[in-house]
Amino acid sequence: MRCANAGYAERHHEAERGGTFLVGYAGRLFKIAGDYQVGESADDFDACGCGEQIALGALLASPNSPPRERLTIALQAAERFSAGVRTPFHFETLGPPHIQVPSN
Repeated sequence: MRCANAGYAERHHEAERGGTFLVGYAGRLFKIAGDYQVGESADDFDACGCGEQIALGALLASPNSPPRERLTIALQAAERFSAGVRTPFHFETLGPPHIQVPSN
């Protein structure tokens, strides 16, 4: 059972399992699997979820589009051809981390 304030993992029969999700960090994209395996695609893009294959095809077909446009195209294609993908889509971009340099 998933608890909103306890994180993303689920516990079932005393086994903990997380869902699959993507994390971008320092210009790299990682896929975190349900068993917490961390993978990095050989391509410069990735997708996950029930529309994964559709989104991957759209991303492959739009290599020269700006990043936000590529993501929108991939999500729209997944929505069109997968019963489990629906709007609204929300994008969140975080700025570079603020690094504090200790003073001597």
